[in-house]
Amino acid sequence: MQKILVAHDGSKSSDKALKKALELSLSFNGSLTVLAVVPELYLTELPDADRNRIFESLSDETRDAMEKIRKSLSGKSVDVKTLIRQGDPAEKILETAQKMKVDLIVTGSHGRHGAKKFLLGSVSSKVVDYSKCSVLVVK
Repeated sequence: MQKILVAHDGSKSSDKALKKALELSLSFNGSLTVLAVVPELYLTELPDADRNRIFESLSDETRDAMEKIRKSLSGKSVDVKTLIRQGDPAEKILETAQKMKVDLIVTGSHGRHGAKKFLLGSVSSKVVDYSKCSVLVVK
């Protein structure tokens, strides 16, 4: 059985990656883990209270999005797990993949903060560069 980890940040690119990861999971009778990472906020010019409100808002948004994904995949004949981590997205994707001993990481080519002028977003690029397993970047 193949273990597949898909990184999801709410972008259209990560929706495409999720669709491809689901197809692969179904084809290989594998398990699918959907990972969302709430990034650390390093906005030093903001007071702590404002930074905490922004972080809580991002966390709530991420939890809601993951719940929608979980519900949308519940009728599929694949073992699906959702995870939310906090920190640097690339680091958390790589760390989770290594801990879970996944066979494949699937990620979108650009996150919701990615600049379209670059071939790969910084997160997907780091994942490709440092992953110990195969990585599929979906465009």
